[in-house]
Amino acid sequence: MLRKTVSLAGLLGLGLLAAAGTAGAGAGGQEEGVKAGLRSYLAGDFASAKARWQELAESGEARAQFGLAVLNATGRGLEKDPERAVRWYRRAAEQGHPTAAFRLGQAYAGGKGVAREPAKAEKWYRRAAAAGHASAYTVLGIRYREGIPGDTAKTVAFYREGVKAGYADAQYNLGSFYARGRGVEADPARARVLFRKAAEQGHPEAALRLGGMHEDGQGGERDFAEAARWYRRAADRGNAAGQLSLARLYDRGQGIEADKIAAFRWYRLAASEEGVFRYPARTKAEKVGKALSEEEKARAEEWVRGWTAKGIWTRRY
Repeated sequence: MLRKTVSLAGLLGLGLLAAAGTAGAGAGGQEEGVKAGLRSYLAGDFASAKARWQELAESGEARAQFGLAVLNATGRGLEKDPERAVRWYRRAAEQGHPTAAFRLGQAYAGGKGVAREPAKAEKWYRRAAAAGHASAYTVLGIRYREGIPGDTAKTVAFYREGVKAGYADAQYNLGSFYARGRGVEADPARARVLFRKAAEQGHPEAALRLGGMHEDGQGGERDFAEAARWYRRAADRGNAAGQLSLARLYDRGQGIEADKIAAFRWYRLAASEEGVFRYPARTKAEKVGKALSEEEKARAEEWVRGWTAKGIWTRRY
């Protein structure tokens, strides 16, 4: 069972309602047209969304152009057309729309709707970063890590830029470098600080890593209560490793009052997710379940079926 957290703007790439350099964005009619299109999109009425955005896009409204690009890229409300999507992404990106620039970079990087051209991909990723896109610095860092073997200095530089701008992706990735001593001198305390900054913005992997550092005493004092708190943050956002780790603390009564029912629930939830944690979570759940009644286990299974992720985290595009 795969669960995802979704925000309204996130459904359209975190940019439809907040583009920079949008032509006529202050005009009441255009503003309402853009938002009405978004409401239609969220309601699943993609044909109406297209109708709302088409004229606005033709007249130069970047947010509407981005909306049409998404419809063409996904085939919602019309036939999927990657090439047309790229054309609309380009028109919006040229006006400074950050997510359109990011998606255009992805198109050039993957050869979707346009010939694969890494140099142009990097150009648009840089444009996206300059316009404030939260994942562009990370993508640029990944490109350097993959494209220039042995040169982590440029990767670290990109992440530092992102950290200065307050981007959770960059905070998490640079924290990982400090934790492993990759490209920088190993500094667990600095890693903990960076993981905390990212986790406070809702980054689930950062919350997981921060919980682990508190549990193991890396980069600071060992604190099981803090470990439980950050594992809970990760678990609430659908991170299976966080769910498994939180269940373990409930099981052992470390940093949190021992609660076999809660442990069973979180183990079962982690076991419902695809991935490497499914088997160990299932095994742990079976062991803990032996101490519970059938009624307690049935209620826990009902809780698992009704569980939904909390918080918003939409950094993956």
